[in-house]
This record gives sequence, structure tokens and C-alpha cells, in this order.
Amino acid sequence: MAQTLNLKKQMKAQLSKDILNALELCSKTAGDYGFKIYLIGGVVRDLILGNKVFDIDITVQGNAVEFCHKLADKKYCKILQVQNELKTVKALFKNHITIDFASTRQEFYPRRGHLPVVVRIGCSLEEDVYRRDFTVNSLAMSLNENNFADVIDYVGGVDDLKNKTLRVLHDNSFNEDPSRIIRGLKFAARFDLHRDPHTKELQEKYINTQMHDDISWTRIKSELKSSFCLNKARLYDMFVVNKNYKLIHGEKPDIKGLEIKSLIDKYNPTFDWLVYLGTVLNDENIIEAFCFNRNEKKVFTDKKWLLENNLSVMNTNYDIYQFFHKKSLEAILIYYLLTKRKEPLIYLEKLIKIRVELNGEDLKELGIQDGKKIGAMLDEILKKKLAGTLKNKADEINFVKSQRK
Repeated sequence: MAQTLNLKKQMKAQLSKDILNALELCSKTAGDYGFKIYLIGGVVRDLILGNKVFDIDITVQGNAVEFCHKLADKKYCKILQVQNELKTVKALFKNHITIDFASTRQEFYPRRGHLPVVVRIGCSLEEDVYRRDFTVNSLAMSLNENNFADVIDYVGGVDDLKNKTLRVLHDNSFNEDPSRIIRGLKFAARFDLHRDPHTKELQEKYINTQMHDDISWTRIKSELKSSFCLNKARLYDMFVVNKNYKLIHGEKPDIKGLEIKSLIDKYNPTFDWLVYLGTVLNDENIIEAFCFNRNEKKVFTDKKWLLENNLSVMNTNYDIYQFFHKKSLEAILIYYLLTKRKEPLIYLEKLIKIRVELNGEDLKELGIQDGKKIGAMLDEILKKKLAGTLKNKADEINFVKSQRK
């Protein structure tokens, strides 16, 4: 065991009284019934780093379902959800404290990049640790009475945290789960970590093999989404510098993360993470494999149309409006970032909110009955409003009347 470190002080400083009370109940129950239980993963990492703790994960050496039923029998918690295959439990404690419990387990990956298959439930803690992604996420902390709050470090994670090093646990890590490449990027950006040389070599070797088709693209998308929702500008630059875009068959963009961030801060698109991703993701097969929802997919459909029609002449505000009208904001921002044309910003700054206030019924009351003429008149009003010669509804009415003389 590489390190002995006790986190009692950190627990008191960083965890709420309600969480501490819940953990004490877990510890007492484990002692009463002979279970070995541990905090695991991110919570231990964050306690060591002094960061705020959001999620509590407990690993039970044995069967977590049985352990949680003991807790529930004592009225310490309410079981919310049970996954019987993996023996995992979500439980609710007093004052809305939710804790996830998992049984220790061994896994193997039958196919590269796909979900693992569980070999054994109830293995040793050390065996459980070695199925994880990076050393800094593979730390455990005992909740057992004889060594309460002692850190259990089988992989050198404490030293790696001190040295700000991101290290995989074994050479086959990225082959097993390529989404770890993106996850590692997220942790590096979030905690200011650098890849150790061997991890960097393994990552580059995998990316450069171009053997990326037999992987779970939905898992890659999930990691990209969560990554680009955190420390966006820096993460984007790391994504480009580390050539992670090759994982999704992308090309290196000539764009800086802060440039994207400034646009997002100004225009506040709904899917800000897609603006980052959309500057590098072009492969239609991967876009399809990502299983975007309808609104997300529209971003890429609109982006494709805008780029395919990039040579369109836009001499007037009306031309600009027609080109970008009904296109998603995210696609317009991506188009601007890739082309640096001025027209997208003209549209967003000056034209996007311009609307014709009259409608077909109004025009009928003003004497225009033919459907085609109504459409033509509404279009003519729009041109005038975009040109700035009509300002309001009264101007529109006067213009229609002038055309009827």
C-alpha cells in the first residue's frame, strides 16, 4: 500500500453534518454485521484536494444490496433504487442525503470500447480498484471502525494528486474504454493535471491507430457533453492540442477556446457544448452514431447547409436575413467561427429580431385579397424593415396603403 493518510479533519471541514451522520450510521451498521465499506473515487479525491464534495459513493466489499437492507431495517435510510445484476443501490438518508452504494466487482471488456461484463461480485477492494480509469480516481477511504478515514491507495493516486499527474492504471485502459481519453481531458482541465509520459504515449497510440469504429459512440458523446460543460475554453484548447479531435475523425480547427467562450457568453445558445463540438465534428456517420435528439441534430443539419452554401452572395440585409433565418443559433455561431464572415454577426446583432407586424388578415382588411399578393406584400414589407425604411406597424400600414393607390 503506497500511502497512509487519514481524512477525519477533511471530512469535518468539507462534509455537512447530515452527510457525516449518514456515514456514521453506515459505519456502525457495517461493524454490527461484519461488512467492510469504503468511500471510493471522486469523493476521496476531492477531500484530499480540499474541494467541495457533491456526490457520495460507497463501495461495499461484498453485497451492497444486503448491506443497504440492513440499513433500511434499522430505519436509517430508504432504498430508492436497486440494480440487482450489479448489486448497486441508491438510498435516501435523513434530510435528503442520497448515497450510491456499489458492490466490489471484477470486470472484463469482451469488445473494445463497449460496456464491460461483470466477472465476479464481492471481490476484494484491491481487485475492484483496478477496474477504474485513473489513479487519482481510484482512491478509497475506510469507513470501518478499526481504521476509520484512512486512505487506501493501491495505485499511487495520492502521489499523483500531489504531483498533479494524470495516470492510467494499465496499458490496455484506452482500448477497453476510449471514452477515458475524453474523461481524462475533463479531469486534466478541472484539476490542472498533466498526463504522465506513458499515459500520453498510450493515448496518442490509440488515437493514431484510426481503429475507432468499433466503439460506443453514445458513450463518447456523453463524455464530450459533460466535458464541454466544464471549464470549456481551456478544455477545448487541450482537446485540440492533444489531437483528441482525431477520435471523432475531426480536423484541427484554427480556433481558440476563448474565442468560442466569448461568443457563447454574448449570445447564450441553448446547447453551448455543441458550439465547441460543432467546430470539429464533421463526419456524418459519427453524427448519426451519436444519436442526437432532434434539436441537437438540427445544429449539424443547419451547419452543413450553411457551409455548403458558403459562397452565396449577401449584398443586402434581406439576403443576410434569408440566409440565416430559421437556422439554429448554435449553427450560426459555428459557421462564423469556421468562416470568419461578417454576415453572421450582422444577422445576430441587427436583424434576427426584426419581424413584420402585419399579417394576412390585416392585409385583407387593407384591401389585398389574393393569397399570392398577400405573400408578396409581406415579403416586400420585410425587405423595407430590414433596410430600415419602415420602423413600426404604422409605417407598414402606410406603406401598404401607398402601394394600393
